[in-house]
Amino acid sequence: MISPNGKMEPLSTLLELPDRYELMLDMPLGDERSLTVGVYKRVLKVKMNLREPITIGEYEIKEYVKIFKIPEDAEEEYEVIVKKVGGPVVIIVFPKIGRP
Repeated sequence: MISPNGKMEPLSTLLELPDRYELMLDMPLGDERSLTVGVYKRVLKVKMNLREPITIGEYEIKEYVKIFKIPEDAEEEYEVIVKKVGGPVVIIVFPKIGRP
């Protein structure tokens, strides 16, 4: 989804594993140094600036933003992993409550 205010939602996939959830965000051309991740009332917000603005149609995109509701059976603590695969891929891991 593209917003007229310069923000775009990155491609994302949520994997449910026996002991955790993994939210994978594909953020090509993202500037890893600008990555921010925060949680408030079981809502996760991830932001990352692009290294340089890009134009898609009539919109100039400067930032990725993803807002995600944390599943009820997951803890609010999380781990952030950034992998380079052509562009940054951000993986956020939420352990499940009562995991082994």
